[in-house]
Amino acid sequence: MNLKSKLPPRLRQFVEIDGKLPKLLLLPFALVTIGFFILIKPVVTIQVFKVWERFGHLVANTDVMRLKTLHHNKSHKKKLITIFYNPERRPSNKYMNSLWRQNVPTVSGHWGWLLNDISTHFKLMNSSNSSTDIDFDGLYTKNFPLLKFNDEDIKSGQNFVDKFCPSGKFVCLSVRDAAYLSARSNYDWSFQNFRDSKVDSFISAAEKLAEMGYTVFRMGAVVEKPLESSHPNVIDYATNGMRTEFLDIYLGAHCTFCVSNSNGFDAVPRIFKRPILVLDALMLFDPVYGLNSVHHPKEMRDFVLKEKLPLNEIINRGVAYSHRSTTFESAGVEIRNLSSKELVEAVTEMAQRVEGTFVETPEQKEMQAKLNHILSTHPKLQPSPNYYPIRAQFASCFLSRYPNFLQ
Repeated sequence: MNLKSKLPPRLRQFVEIDGKLPKLLLLPFALVTIGFFILIKPVVTIQVFKVWERFGHLVANTDVMRLKTLHHNKSHKKKLITIFYNPERRPSNKYMNSLWRQNVPTVSGHWGWLLNDISTHFKLMNSSNSSTDIDFDGLYTKNFPLLKFNDEDIKSGQNFVDKFCPSGKFVCLSVRDAAYLSARSNYDWSFQNFRDSKVDSFISAAEKLAEMGYTVFRMGAVVEKPLESSHPNVIDYATNGMRTEFLDIYLGAHCTFCVSNSNGFDAVPRIFKRPILVLDALMLFDPVYGLNSVHHPKEMRDFVLKEKLPLNEIINRGVAYSHRSTTFESAGVEIRNLSSKELVEAVTEMAQRVEGTFVETPEQKEMQAKLNHILSTHPKLQPSPNYYPIRAQFASCFLSRYPNFLQ
């Protein structure tokens, strides 16, 4: 019989549910450990970083912190060690969680909680619970992906790809809707519903890619509805029963490119340096992207006049970075999702870009250069949305269809 079973029922419940007794027992050792970290700070800095549980942040925030630590150690004499505190209460992807635990120094459980919590209260420690998925320093351009798949997983993943992708080319299609956040959290996320898209509008785009020789996997852990297509190379992986947490990561890491309307899944191709088409998405300047990404946002119009808003007007109305639908409403801005025709045009351009066959017109090149200049110099956008030097670009078909955008 263990010690817990000998405790009175109420005290046993206190220990099992809240874990306060183990934390109290470990507290002196944690304080000594933090004291040691502070003592050796003149020689080496040790920080404790909390890993987020939501999928996109679990992937991207962790990788950005890993890159920042690596960059620090390359450019400073005093070494920085980052210990990753992984709560593991409800990881959004257990396979991704296990990859991080295998590749970065990790603590978890009550011990990890104590080290993280105590370090956030010591001014002499670098640690905090805040983090970012923004690559401020362009570190993705300077470093290779860290995470590796073992031989068994590579064989399993490649067997899956070979079975469904005769050409070896495949695209991960990830369309944000309200279902995932509703299932993961009791919090009301409806203020971000403007970021959602209708999967039905992507059917023609998926079928166009299939006609070009790609297999299209519609991704998603929890989705509102199936993607219904009769094309054999358009596979609704999210709902047809073949989805696994391992394949979520493997497919995202090995896709020819990803099409996403800006959601957590596209963090996977991003950290593995796969090209991304950010399509039918807002915020207009989503700073988490950059390397290998092309943008084609939703359209913003004046609510009364129904006219497309030029870039300068979007910036002046304060909606270039907006995370809330009420901000658009207060600014008199109407959001229009892209049509099926526009989506087809965008994915066709992206496929041609990846294949090296896309040719920009002189007018499109001029607009790209003008846009990059605005992003790098506009006084209301500093530091620039994708952080200078600009690493992302807008789809040429967007610029051609929206000629007043840069007025």
